[in-house]
Amino acid sequence: MPTAEISADKTSAIAGSAAGKLRRRRPPLPLRPIHRIWRRQLDDIDVVRMELPVRRLPAALAGLVVCQISDFHVDRDDDLHRLESAVELINRERPDLVFLTGDYFSDRKASRRYLRPFSRALAELDPEIGVYAIAGNHDHWASFERIAEALGSAGAVLLNNESRRLALRGKNLAIVGIDDLWTRHADPARAFKNVAAGDSTLVLAHNPDTALYARHFQPGAMFSGHTHGGVVRLPLYGTPFKSMLHLGKEFCAGLNLYDGFYIYTNRGLGTFWLPIRINCRPEVSRFELAAMDADIKPTESTGSSRPRRRRRIGKRR
Repeated sequence: MPTAEISADKTSAIAGSAAGKLRRRRPPLPLRPIHRIWRRQLDDIDVVRMELPVRRLPAALAGLVVCQISDFHVDRDDDLHRLESAVELINRERPDLVFLTGDYFSDRKASRRYLRPFSRALAELDPEIGVYAIAGNHDHWASFERIAEALGSAGAVLLNNESRRLALRGKNLAIVGIDDLWTRHADPARAFKNVAAGDSTLVLAHNPDTALYARHFQPGAMFSGHTHGGVVRLPLYGTPFKSMLHLGKEFCAGLNLYDGFYIYTNRGLGTFWLPIRINCRPEVSRFELAAMDADIKPTESTGSSRPRRRRRIGKRR
């Protein structure tokens, strides 16, 4: 399995142009070391770089660069500044494509307050080809119609159970966006409706468990978020939130092989409910696409091929 490389210089969200924006009241002197550690866990963004094997990827498309960010949860000024810094980091990677995989705000109040600066921040993304976005569960709870407009104003293409076929270097590549699973908006059949047989696909799905319902469409690779990497990662034990996915505990973060294709679960930028992370820094993912080894068979899945309990999908009535 490909291995991820985390950049040696973990870039802080309070560095550079954002340094003057994060002005906080300093804690009492005895608490400052703990406070610094806490802030670093929240604000230091890891740039995770890796080669990503994609099923049926044409040789001509090998080397395309894709960046992903997820789970912004822009609920406070700090979250907005962290997003701005993530955009700067992505632009330094000079990507061909940028994927936004949902949960942009936590609730309606936050979306109303930060919608315009959120859109301005994303408008600074400058990929060679384009920015593609999907919804997360929190977005459907936070007035997603307005969020969709803000994404469009920023130049992002929102994929709501639909696909876009790109003609690149004389070959076709389909970007497929599946709506959120938890809120019963996911419709993989509709999302893949216009994908031609034999097309290589890059699938955006907020919840990694969506793979359980999309695997028979033979995704090329899937990009997800939702889990925040488990939020708290303890030595030897891992995250206490391992059971949140039917797909398997290993799919909470990073790159995993499932049913003949790779799923990458991004750790996200923001936090929800409590502003806390332990050994689980925010992340910008940077992928260089590569053709998948033909020797990898669907039976070599690292996760369970069946969910423990089937979740009903389809739009809530």
